[in-house]
Amino acid sequence: MFYSIDRIVEEVAFCIGDEEEVLLLSTDRIIGSYTEGSVIYENDEGYYVVDENEESKRREENFALAESLFDE
Repeated sequence: MFYSIDRIVEEVAFCIGDEEEVLLLSTDRIIGSYTEGSVIYENDEGYYVVDENEESKRREENFALAESLFDE
């Protein structure tokens, strides 16, 4: 399951899961470079890892969707 980082307040990441569930996560449990909008998943050790490939894929899908809304 993937989560998107919605916002970061102090050292807490507010994340939204693929099925709209909310996850409050201490930022010290995130591996990799992250910002708001980063896509993460939980590994076998209980840490959350930034998945840049999934993030790029989602950005491209969202861009294509937005672009299709304005095509006439």
